[in-house]
Amino acid sequence: MSPGALDRKRGFALVLTLVLLALLVLAVVGLGTLARVGSRVAAASGQQAKARQHARLALQVALGQLQAAAGPDDRVTAMAGVAGIAAGPDARTRHWCGVWTADGAFLCWLASGAAGSAAAVAGEEVRLVDAGTVGAPTANSEPVVAGRVPVLVFSAELGRRERDGSYAYWVGDLGVKIAVQAAPGAMTEPGAVRLPPATPPTSAAAKLRAALVAHAAKLPRVLAYEQLAWLPRPEAPALTPSVLQDNFHHVALNAEFLDPAAVGGPRRSGRLNLNTTSVVAWRGLLESYPAGGDGPALDPAALGPSPTTSLPARIALHLAGAESPGKSAGGPFTSVAAFAGSALLADALAASGAGVTPDELMAAIGTRLAVRSDTFCIRAYGDAADPAAPAEPGATAVAEAIVQRTDAFAADGLGRKFTVVRFRWLGPADL
Repeated sequence: MSPGALDRKRGFALVLTLVLLALLVLAVVGLGTLARVGSRVAAASGQQAKARQHARLALQVALGQLQAAAGPDDRVTAMAGVAGIAAGPDARTRHWCGVWTADGAFLCWLASGAAGSAAAVAGEEVRLVDAGTVGAPTANSEPVVAGRVPVLVFSAELGRRERDGSYAYWVGDLGVKIAVQAAPGAMTEPGAVRLPPATPPTSAAAKLRAALVAHAAKLPRVLAYEQLAWLPRPEAPALTPSVLQDNFHHVALNAEFLDPAAVGGPRRSGRLNLNTTSVVAWRGLLESYPAGGDGPALDPAALGPSPTTSLPARIALHLAGAESPGKSAGGPFTSVAAFAGSALLADALAASGAGVTPDELMAAIGTRLAVRSDTFCIRAYGDAADPAAPAEPGATAVAEAIVQRTDAFAADGLGRKFTVVRFRWLGPADL
């Protein structure tokens, strides 16, 4: 072999060796990167799993508090608006649910981090109802916050408890909203309140009402409030996201009530917990008057669009400050009879020119009213601490559950048992 050919062979072998070394280095780097990515994915998955566990913990704590506070038949529930919290974009606790005894004594707010009876958060806040649910914060379309509660675990290495994450929860009262879906035979009476109001005709409530009326046959197949947006397609123009967002605090898919006098019978739909300061909910109720009754007609002008002087507004906006036997200022009505005999109702009817007396009004809609609810929505939040920055969450999770009170009795004398009837995980855009 000539020296030139030998040199060419040696040169080729060198190039081949360098290429193989480069490939080997590339493989080592790739495997290292893959290992690091896999480790990070595993760590992120572990943190997400931990966040979900903390959210499940929040759900169990919320369900336990709801059971202990609202399980007995004689408990009263109300939205925090009855405590005097006015509608406004910064009223972040106005839609908390409170529980009172039959004699009007305050028990608790069903939200984590609640500071006594003031409907305020003690400590760090977390939003459980945000723009994905109610859009931009406005009056009557407010976000909802709760307090973050730390989850502490003992570290044997450090010899002390360390923050492993946190949880938070909010229990929403669905009975203070207009429930648009009812099981067959569950309505309290034909024509009972089941639709948002038609006034004002350009309002979000009226737009939703039009879609519900046009597609009433499809309602039984709807599983969640958010799915109501699917009703108008393709037969009618689609509802914009803002329509459901603007109605979130006033309209629920379903809110059934127990009838303690008919144990074992069907839950009832078509009722409204009157301890609500939602003008929309009151307008929807009063627009269902008299619904086939034989009493005197209610003057339509009393249900006009005025946000302050219409009959629904006069009741809702002055409910918090009203005082009468069976109600203290800043508290709920403890019975339907207390509302029927209240100066609030008499003054609202007289000032609005409704043309009916309190007795006549209550004869028409009294069976559609209640002072407690039996269907609630729980939003439960959990997060996992980032090992590199324990003060910051490394992962978060939010669950939503619809719970109802049943005929069965819970243990330890806690009244009737609550059960979860629907559960789902929410993404960041759903909040």
